[in-house]
Amino acid sequence: MASKGKRNRRDKRRGGGEASVAQATSQASASRSPKRASRATSRRARSQNSSTKLILFGAGAIVILLLGFGIFQVFTGAGSVSAFDVSLYQGQEILGGDDINFADLLDDGKPVVLNFWGGDCPPCRAEMPAFQNVFENHEEELTFLGVDVGTFFRLGTRQNALDLLSELNITYPAGSSNRTPVVNYEVTSLPTTIFFGANGEVFKQVNGLLTESRMESIVSDMLGPS
Repeated sequence: MASKGKRNRRDKRRGGGEASVAQATSQASASRSPKRASRATSRRARSQNSSTKLILFGAGAIVILLLGFGIFQVFTGAGSVSAFDVSLYQGQEILGGDDINFADLLDDGKPVVLNFWGGDCPPCRAEMPAFQNVFENHEEELTFLGVDVGTFFRLGTRQNALDLLSELNITYPAGSSNRTPVVNYEVTSLPTTIFFGANGEVFKQVNGLLTESRMESIVSDMLGPS
């Protein structure tokens, strides 16, 4: 009996020990769980902070690039609405070369008449003789320039434009350009004519055909009292 009692007591102590170990293990695991959760939260926070910093850095770099591009445009004149190139078909002896920049014409201090047209544009054909007459009347007072942009409106090729100039005996300066002035001056139809004062500012823009009398009236207003 004594031996059996001893075994029972040993079993109880062993069971109690095992229970204590299990309880201690459970408590240790429970105590480690908040720590692991805390570490995971900390890692997520660091990751989010890194992502935020990268986003802010990228946005800052973009802003700097845009500002730099804007400053470049200011100092080079690249952003000027009037800074577009024209390859002349005719009138080189009047404007001083085969290729000109329109901004240079505005800097000459003379009013400028800029006409957008196309070789296969019926109203352009109709108004060009009137422009020729106004040009001959004010050649010393104004600079005239016809810019062929017919290709952008499906209204003729370069050859169509050259043929029209020859057919109508047009002698004022004319040439072609890229799409830049069409976009800059919001040219949506042909013909479009823009009158610039001696200060280089737009005096008037007319979309559509101009009669000779209307042209003369606008020019007279732009030139002012003689």
